[in-house]
Amino acid sequence: MAQFIDLSVLMEEKSMEPAPMSMKKVLHGPGTKIISKKMLYAGKKGLFAKLKAAFRLYTGKWPLKPASFPQREFLSNELVTATTHTGTHLDAPWHYGSLCEGKPARQIADVPLELCFGNGVVLDMTHKEPGSLIGKEDIEGALGKIDYSILKGDIVLIRTGFDKKWGTPAYFTSHPGMGRAATEYLTQCGVSVMGIDAYGFDRPFGRMVADYVRTGDNRYLWPAHFYGREHEYFHMERLANLDRLPRPYGFKVACFPIKIKDAGAAWVRAVAIVED
Repeated sequence: MAQFIDLSVLMEEKSMEPAPMSMKKVLHGPGTKIISKKMLYAGKKGLFAKLKAAFRLYTGKWPLKPASFPQREFLSNELVTATTHTGTHLDAPWHYGSLCEGKPARQIADVPLELCFGNGVVLDMTHKEPGSLIGKEDIEGALGKIDYSILKGDIVLIRTGFDKKWGTPAYFTSHPGMGRAATEYLTQCGVSVMGIDAYGFDRPFGRMVADYVRTGDNRYLWPAHFYGREHEYFHMERLANLDRLPRPYGFKVACFPIKIKDAGAAWVRAVAIVED
């Protein structure tokens, strides 16, 4: 029997996201008033206005009222406002730049679905110092410790342990991040999808900017992201629970993104599937 391990953080209004989501809720009881005739006639742009118009094509009037519904409850509904980078999400090449490998970069709706389901590999980077760069040698060292060679199509998950800092300032300011060389190494091994259990795939924003100010060298700015302009790859940010995986490989990962037109990223419910 397969074990399913949730690798995603919880999207919620009170999270410490720099651009947190907001949510307007229509609960079951109030919903009966919204769908009543009085509320629907408030304007052409009102909630359920299109439903009212469609219903009148058949009845000529609107018969529903709060007492019409069992237990006087209608259906719940939520209006969510969030960036495509809120919570656990997958970044597409369009996020990194307008061009990838000299061609128009693929957007999130263009991600080949076959890339989003594959053999998972967890690489342990919990020993890395806060804010440090994960280099090619770190990837090679982690692979050596588990005696594994990357195969084409593997989905590589970078475990920093910083998912445990979720909800604290350290989550945004202190995690280690992938460098250009480490990202390039994985793509050259045949990896198209990778991810990290931290706020961002690169080092924290403040650390990169401080190095840029100190040196004037823009190679310090989002090196892993910008590498995606040269070689196509997709990465996930804000994964969680990688420590719950019983082994570093020998499991599947599913990470299908929501299909959003003209977007560079979308939310995913990343899941590990471990067979007995």
